[in-house]
Amino acid sequence: MKILTRYIISSVLKVALVTILMFALILAAVELFSRMDSIMNGNIPVQSIIYYILLSLPQYLLMVASISFLFAVTYFLSSLTANNEAIPILNAGVGPLRLRMPIFILSVILTLLGSVYQEKAVITINAQRTALETELFGASSTRDARNIVLTDPDGYLIFTDRFSESDNSVYAPVLVKHDQEGIEMRVESESASWDEEKGFWIFHNARIYKVNGDRTVSSSLQEEFSVSDFDIEPRLFRSQNTSVETMDSETAREYLERLRTTDSITWQEKATDYYRRVFAPLAIFVLMFISASMGYRFKKNVLLFSVIQSLSIAVIYYVADMVFSIMGHQGAVSPYSAVIMPIVMTIILSLVLSLLGRKI
Repeated sequence: MKILTRYIISSVLKVALVTILMFALILAAVELFSRMDSIMNGNIPVQSIIYYILLSLPQYLLMVASISFLFAVTYFLSSLTANNEAIPILNAGVGPLRLRMPIFILSVILTLLGSVYQEKAVITINAQRTALETELFGASSTRDARNIVLTDPDGYLIFTDRFSESDNSVYAPVLVKHDQEGIEMRVESESASWDEEKGFWIFHNARIYKVNGDRTVSSSLQEEFSVSDFDIEPRLFRSQNTSVETMDSETAREYLERLRTTDSITWQEKATDYYRRVFAPLAIFVLMFISASMGYRFKKNVLLFSVIQSLSIAVIYYVADMVFSIMGHQGAVSPYSAVIMPIVMTIILSLVLSLLGRKI
């Protein structure tokens, strides 16, 4: 049994690795040719182009992993039928489920590894890739933001006209401190800068309005005014105009938590995108499960018809994913359901088709 398990896993991995590399290189070539005008007109050095492509490869590898493993599993199982290898395996007492069990286990392991790889490597490298893309091709940066509203668990609410990432500053900010009884303090200033060492914001040329115990209001003007317990980090300001698909997990969760209380419509859209990002590696498990569940009962052209059969179900999965994503953005379904429903529907469909009758 150990020999059979090693044979199954090694066969799938060999085909998958070659396919992943081939598809990733194709995507890199497409990316390169799409930038050809900018490369030629900008006289970009060759080493910079190579570095840019290398930074793009991690994302490409994850993008093509699911379809590559679908092809690898399909190729392996259809080859067993085409080469009559399945007959001695079944005669040895190995059932169809036992034959596919290493594939199911491998799909779970690969999905977990894909999740870690995405969160720990792809997102970080994508940030470097975006910065290099801006430098080489003059792409506009989306880090700066305008008209930002953020809330703080300590009872603060801030509005600012603009955030500048270059100096971690906000301009024309209005800070309001409130409690259950009402507003305690209001600060209006020309700008505010983040003090990295102290971990809070310093407001410049600030007008401070404070509500006293007798509910009267006093005001004062200070060149520099700091609020030690107002510690919203600069990354949350720039996140207002940044896709949650490229944020690190901690920043994305904090951003969505704040957004849910201030703008439920935008939260619905951003939360759907975030859950799709988190569950994206599940496509590896879903497509491998589809391929392993299909019946390979064709008498001729087994590989061709098997690939067509598996790809047909895969297309259904991706179409369902797209449709539910649109529904999630529009609020027709919850963000969580927009991600889970295509997976559940596709797995049920593949199980139904396999139960209709399958011969390995």
